[in-house]
Amino acid sequence: MLLLQFLITGLATGALYALIALGFVLVYRTSRVVNFAVGEFLLVGAYLTYTLALLMPLPLALLVAVPAAFLFGVLVERVFVRPLLGRNLVAVIMATIGLVVTLQGGVQLIWGPDQKYLSGTLPDLTVQVGGFALPSRSVWYLMIGVLLCAWLVYLLRKSRYGVLVRAVSESETAALALGINAPRVVGAVWGLSAALAALGGGLLALAGGVGFHLAALGLKVFPVAILGGMDSVAGVLVAGLLLGVVESFSMLYLESRFAGITEAVPFLIVLLVLLFRPQGIFGQGRIERL
Repeated sequence: MLLLQFLITGLATGALYALIALGFVLVYRTSRVVNFAVGEFLLVGAYLTYTLALLMPLPLALLVAVPAAFLFGVLVERVFVRPLLGRNLVAVIMATIGLVVTLQGGVQLIWGPDQKYLSGTLPDLTVQVGGFALPSRSVWYLMIGVLLCAWLVYLLRKSRYGVLVRAVSESETAALALGINAPRVVGAVWGLSAALAALGGGLLALAGGVGFHLAALGLKVFPVAILGGMDSVAGVLVAGLLLGVVESFSMLYLESRFAGITEAVPFLIVLLVLLFRPQGIFGQGRIERL
C-alpha cells in the first residue's frame, strides 16, 4: 500500500511539473529563448494567488491569478525579451537571468522575505485507494495537471491557435510571409507560460506555503523539458509524470541513506539523457548543415 501511495503522490506532483514545463517548452519553440526566469514566474504567481486569497475564496483566487499572470507574461516578453530578439544568444540569456534577479527583488520588496500561507482551502476531494486515503491536494494536482496538459496538447494540434504556434515555431520568417502576426503569437505564448507557472505555483503553495523555495522548485522544469524533448509538447507530460514518480520513490528508498539525493536524481537522469540522447527521449533529432 505504501508503494501505491508514493506512486500516486509522484504522479500528482509530476503532473504539475509537466504543466509548468509545457509553458517553458512552448516559449523555447516559438522564440528560441531559454526562459531561466520560469521559477520566478511560478513565485510571482504564488504570491499573487496569496494576495487574492485574502480578498476572495481560494478557488476563485486561483482562477483570477491565471489571467493576471498571462498579462504579466505578455508584458515581460514585450519589455524585456522582444527588443533583444535577433541579437547574440548570450545577450538574450543574460536578459532572462537579469529578469530572475529583478523579479526576486520585486517580490521581496512587495511581499517581504517571510514565509506566507494561503488562506482558505480547495473543496475536499479525498479519495480512498487500496485501503489508504489519497490526500485531496494530490487529487487536485493530478486532476488539474493531467487534464489541462492533455487539453493544451489537443488545442495545439487541432485548433487554429495551435496551427499559428506551430507555424511560428517552424519559421518565424515564413510565418510573417504568410501574414501571421508572429510577435503577437510569441507574446501570447509567453503569457500562457506565465499563466501555467502561476497556476502551478498556487497549487504547490497549498503544501508548503508561499516563499522563495517555490523558485527553486521551478528548476524542476528544466529536467522535465530536456527529458521530454524541447520540441515535443506531448513528451513533456510523460516526462513530468515519470520524473515525479522517480522523485517520489527516491524519497521513499534513498533519502534516509543519502540526504539530498531526491533533489539530485532528476538532474542525474537528465545528465544521462544528454550523454546518450541529447534531443530527449521523445524529441526528434535534427541534422543541420553548417
